[in-house]
Amino acid sequence: MNKQPHIAIVGNAPTEKHEMLNALLGDDTLVEMYDIALYGTDGQPDTEALIDALDDYREGMLDGIVCLPLSASLRKAVPAEAGSATMSVFIHSASRLASVKGQVSPNEVAASLTKENIIERATLLFNALRRDLRIQNPRIAITSLGSDISTGESSPEINIIAPAVSELVKSGIQAFGPVASSKCFDNENFSAYDAVLQMYDGQCNEAFCKLADDKSTTLLTGVSAPIAQTEPEALFSAITLVTDVAHNRKNYDLPLANPLQKLYREKKEDGDKARFAVKKKGFNPAEHRRENVTYIKEGSKSEAKEG
Repeated sequence: MNKQPHIAIVGNAPTEKHEMLNALLGDDTLVEMYDIALYGTDGQPDTEALIDALDDYREGMLDGIVCLPLSASLRKAVPAEAGSATMSVFIHSASRLASVKGQVSPNEVAASLTKENIIERATLLFNALRRDLRIQNPRIAITSLGSDISTGESSPEINIIAPAVSELVKSGIQAFGPVASSKCFDNENFSAYDAVLQMYDGQCNEAFCKLADDKSTTLLTGVSAPIAQTEPEALFSAITLVTDVAHNRKNYDLPLANPLQKLYREKKEDGDKARFAVKKKGFNPAEHRRENVTYIKEGSKSEAKEG
């Protein structure tokens, strides 16, 4: 029998919200409301509550954390030991969005964007889709920096994004692009992909507003604990997401914890000497010379016949 998930709610959720969630999830479910608010009056995150929740997670008291309300600066509140390579993935019922550069202006992106940036973030998104959301072979669309694809010799689409996509494909990641960011969400073109990686958060916010509904939330990946953030209206959906991520991670990591030992040794290991010492039919010593192997010479055969 599976135990009920234990989720910490960190932030400013009204009391009636988590009482309702307790009733919906079952009497044995712990939905804990931390007293310290994650977000202060200035909109900056207070790390104390999140650190308390992460400590409880490490001690096995919690399965995940939900933060309220939505904030672009949540990643800055995560301690370094909990995860340095973090990424916010906007979760929608129809798509998943992430960005390469975060909260920066288009001019800053154009000045600092590199092929390595795109490869690193696309790989992080790819691993999150497989481990956290259990999408076996995700398809990722990588959009252009501008609204449309520029074909100029110095354009980032030609010099940076396209080479990054080629490198990702060579590494086994199903990446597609560059796709025009202005057309990616027209006529549900995004539905052909499991996730869309855009160049900065401004593009994500614009696309997310077109898709947003009451079930929209954000998953923070690259962190040891499953963490989601949302508005109070979508609190139940965020708790469901965090619970699923915790379950998915266990199922993904379990087969990799104790891999089976090799059944056969490699060529340079101990069993090779005995295996290659056996003479095979049609064996040509001139083509297969190996150490510690005794070959029968033609002269030895004639001498044996004469004797």
